[in-house]
Amino acid sequence: MSESITEMSSFRGPFAFIDLASLIPLEQESPVDTMFAPLKFIRHATSLVTLTSACFALAQRIDIPLNPGSWISHAEFASTKPSSPSFEVREGFPQGLVQLSEGSIQLRNFDFASGTIDFDMKVTGDGLPGIRFRMQGERGAENSEEFYLRPSVDCRASDDCVQYAPIINGFMLWNVFPEYQTQAPVYDGWNHFKLVISGRRMNLYVNHFPEPVLKVGKLESSSSHGTIGLVGPAQFANLTIRAGQVDGLLSSVAPDRSDNDRSIVHHWELGSSTPFHLGKPPAFSDVPSQAWKPVSSERFGFVNLNRLYSAQEVSPELTWLRFSVWSEKSQTKTMSLGWIGQAWIFVNGSFLTTKKNFYYPEAERQPPDGRYSLENGTVQLVLKPGRNIVTFAVYDSIRNTGGDRTRYGWGVGASFRDTAGLRF
Repeated sequence: MSESITEMSSFRGPFAFIDLASLIPLEQESPVDTMFAPLKFIRHATSLVTLTSACFALAQRIDIPLNPGSWISHAEFASTKPSSPSFEVREGFPQGLVQLSEGSIQLRNFDFASGTIDFDMKVTGDGLPGIRFRMQGERGAENSEEFYLRPSVDCRASDDCVQYAPIINGFMLWNVFPEYQTQAPVYDGWNHFKLVISGRRMNLYVNHFPEPVLKVGKLESSSSHGTIGLVGPAQFANLTIRAGQVDGLLSSVAPDRSDNDRSIVHHWELGSSTPFHLGKPPAFSDVPSQAWKPVSSERFGFVNLNRLYSAQEVSPELTWLRFSVWSEKSQTKTMSLGWIGQAWIFVNGSFLTTKKNFYYPEAERQPPDGRYSLENGTVQLVLKPGRNIVTFAVYDSIRNTGGDRTRYGWGVGASFRDTAGLRF
């Protein structure tokens, strides 16, 4: 309750800052006033409720027209054809309907930061249909947030039925945050979705259920505002937006235990990339000699390389990362690893092992389902007294084919189950 009052008393909508408390007149107290204090409290509380209602009324509902003049067609990638949306006017759908067989469309001349987005969607093919918001950059897809449905006959029981994924520098990080996917009460045919977005947080509601089916504690894209986009294959209707209406959802990042977890390696170094040749494993002599630059892990211990590069068609490369761990004595420790693709690991200049976590072929997926997690695997590190350098060569891809740089999540993470006698 106190959080809601705090949010309302300093309401920030799409218009201006309104301090509700400052609008309630507070007269000087007198002995008579004291006698009637309960009545004054009721009057002031009533004023607060009235002003709060007026303030939320500013979050006016905007019915978005689904017609050709309001939208721009896009290809999902620069190398593919633009979408060919089919707009339709039909009884019972005053805003119109749009059918997207593939690709995406972007709303013209619109800017959205926080508020509530409602829409109805009917899946019409295989794919990942959904909605994007805060779209920025060329084709509006270089930086944005995305919610989508993974349709299947098992969707209601599947823990990846609905999912949130950020788009960062053109990379779509669907395989990085298994924490942000879940089951959902969806049906064949039309389903209703409501996204409540407040600063760095989002709640997802499905088919008018009173509780959110998914809570996103940190929206990961660097974009804080932008336009709206729809992604096929699906039919969309009844798209409405209430800018500034966040239903009391806090705007700050939700705390996560990984933020201050001392067992996670937070400080890394990034070297320059080197060519990767399928079938030819890297050697320690391939480690780049140029200066290394410091990088830090993010939420869930993830070293997010997507923030440091852009999604382009680049020849296969190895990314080199390393961290230092100081040991009080000679000892063996278990290191938990998270990675995507294939990682080769060296300790103090000697090759230790290689690990795979490709989405294809299915046999090379690590739990959970080929996504990044600090539980993807473990290795035993034999440490010497003093400084030890652990070096990673990483080929990031969802396919074990030696192809071009991934368009998806890209990075690594590490933690130690027992940190006694260690310092990072």
